[in-house]
Parts: sequence; C-alpha cells; structure tokens
Amino acid sequence: MGRQCMGAELVSTFDIYQVISRAMGAMNARLLNHGDIVGYIFYNMLKVEGKYSDTELAEWALIGMLHDVGAIKTNMNNASLATIETTNVWAHSIYGYLFLRYLSPVGDKADVVLYHHLPYKLHEQINSRFIREAQYLTIADKMDLFARVEGHNMPRDYFSAKADVDFAQKALERFYVAQKRFHVLDKLKTGEYKQEMNALFKNATFNEQQKKGFLEMLVYSIDFRSQQTVIHTMSTKAFSLEIGKLMNVGTRDLEILYYGSLLHDIGKIVIPLSILEAPRRLTDEEMRIMKAHVVITGRILEGIMDERIVNVAYRHHEKLDGTGYPQGLQAEDLSRLERIVAVGDILSALYSKRSYKDSFPPEKIKGILKGDADNGKISKEIVDVVLKNFDGIISRYEKQRNLTMERYMEITAQYDSIYEKFKAFDA
Repeated sequence: MGRQCMGAELVSTFDIYQVISRAMGAMNARLLNHGDIVGYIFYNMLKVEGKYSDTELAEWALIGMLHDVGAIKTNMNNASLATIETTNVWAHSIYGYLFLRYLSPVGDKADVVLYHHLPYKLHEQINSRFIREAQYLTIADKMDLFARVEGHNMPRDYFSAKADVDFAQKALERFYVAQKRFHVLDKLKTGEYKQEMNALFKNATFNEQQKKGFLEMLVYSIDFRSQQTVIHTMSTKAFSLEIGKLMNVGTRDLEILYYGSLLHDIGKIVIPLSILEAPRRLTDEEMRIMKAHVVITGRILEGIMDERIVNVAYRHHEKLDGTGYPQGLQAEDLSRLERIVAVGDILSALYSKRSYKDSFPPEKIKGILKGDADNGKISKEIVDVVLKNFDGIISRYEKQRNLTMERYMEITAQYDSIYEKFKAFDA
C-alpha cells in the first residue's frame, strides 16, 4: 500500500491536500466532492484579485474544502447536502470555525467558516477582517448547491434577486469575473478542475508546522465528537512517540511514527457516533462496522502517503500471532514501527476512560500488556520498555492530556456562547 518516499520530504503539501480531500469525501459520500468544489470556486474568486502566492491560495482553498468540517461534530455524516446546508446551519458553521480556530495553522482566518451561512443583510452586526472572504465562500458554497439542483447553466437572476440580502453583490460580481476569466463552471462540469487543484497544491509549499497542523485539525475533529474519544488519537500518538524515543529509533522513523499514529484512526470519520459511544458491548454487526475503520483508513491513505506511514496506520490492530485484523498478519509481516503503534493504541485504550469503562488502574494495565506479550499477541520487547518506563511515559503524557482536555472544554464553552448569539439571527 502507499508509495515509498526516499527523499528528504516525507510528506508533501500535495499529500496533505489529497488526504483531506479523501477524508472529507469519505465522511459523507452524498456530498459528492462538495468540499473540493467549493474550495475550487473559492480559490478562483480569490485568484482574480492577483495578490496571493500559490501557497496562500492553497491555504485559502483548503479552508474552502474544510468549510463543512463541523458536520463531523454534529453527527450529520449521512445527511444530504441539502440537509446540511439548510438544517441548523449554525451548528456545523460554529464547530467548523472552532476546529479551524483552535486546532489548525490558519486559526486567524477561521471567521470565514463561521460566517459562511450568515445572510449578507446581517453582516453589519459583525466585525471581522475576513468578512469579504466569508462573502466569497458563501457564494462558492451556494453555487455548488444550486448547480446540483439546477445544473451548471445557472441563471443570473436567481442570485441577483438575492443580492445584498442573502449574498453580497460584490461577491457575486467577483464570481462572474472568475467564471469569465477562468471558465470555472466548465471545468467543474468536465472534471478538469481536479487537475487544476492538483497543480495548485504541487506548486504550494507548506512548512512542517502547517502540514502537521492541518492533519491534526482533521483527525482531532474526528475525536472531538465526544469527550469519551477526544484524547484517543493524541494519546496513541504520544505513547507511540515516547516508546519510539525510548527504543532509540532514528529521526526519520520518529516522523513515520508521528504520521502513522496520528492517522491510524482517520477511518473513524465514517463510523456513527452511536457505535463509537455505545455504553455496552457492541453487537456483532456493530463490531463489523467498527472494524471497518481500519479498511477506510487504508483507503484514505493508500497511494498518497509513504508506504511505511500507511502500514503503521493500517496495521495497528494486527497481532503477532495472526489473530488481529484486517489481514490477520503474522509477526514476520510486522515492522518494529507497526508493532510500536499497536502497543501505543492498546495502552491508550486501557488508560483512557470510555463510554463503556473507566480508566484502568496502572497495575491492571501492566498485567494486560504483559499477558498479551506472554501470549505472543504483541511485542514482548516493546512491552518490556513500556513496563520499565511506565510511570515516566504516563507522567509526560498527562501534561499533553491536560492541555487537550482544556482545549476541548474551551471549544465546548465557546460553541455554547456563540450558538446563543447566532440563534438571535433566526428571530
């Protein structure tokens, strides 16, 4: 699976774009690349201004692609686009804003997502230095929705009739300039826009902080659906990196561990919250659906990320004795890095509080890990390192955990506060 990257750059800007595109598409197949299309229209409207670098345009395009990321939190994974765009639009707009604001490298631009459903007639009630971009995003969003209903030959009078009421007239004019200059709708119709987006992100250059920030925002937003799961990805990543450092893995391998552990549960973007938070033992059918997250993870990452990263993420539920899933691999099939994340994931599950259990005490955790190692399911070498350094691993992790929970509570509080303000707009 994946591709082998031997160069200096393990993960490229183009990789980030592709993973986000696939993940958002996987979240809700009924959206039919809505995020990609809105990002493309939005990007072209900004390109008209001629003042942005390729990297800046790519950044804005990603924001456009992620404008509905809050739908993950609102549990609308299976809703139609029309439902998402018309039902309690404040909820996904606010959560999308908060994820971008607190979890991404473009937090200063998050207002664009917060206000993309706010009618133009209400803009005088807000103060944002990115209100113009928010108006562009509103047009881009509605253009795609309307095109799906009416086709790509959209009458000007439909939007013109709503100008300066639902949409900003200047933003509408900017779209038509972009359409005339870049043939936006034609490229959407033929699929040519995909090649153009590929070229944009191949020419853009995000730094490592930006690349990691965008991915962390995406995967943490999956966990942030509930307090029970909010720290799982973070804890698995933290434990895996701690173990890797204790085992003296090289710098390159630590990067592979970072990306593999960060992305190991990205496939849970398709798993219903009712299953993730079931306060009981899952039924056979529910367990089948839950286990599918690994396969979805592989599908999202395959052919994009370095093969070693893909395998670390894809194989985190495999066991040395062949009893794991999804492939039932044996010890000889599993690398040291893959084995480390498998142990990190188990340690996270045992140490974390879940809907169906409390956090296990240290001695019970140690006993379970030792038992699995003695039974040949997980690496005895890695478990010995964990047991020998258990208190230090947990202590260092707790500092990160506290920061994550503080962020979660801040996002929750901010959501409640903003939602109350936005409800007044409906009055």
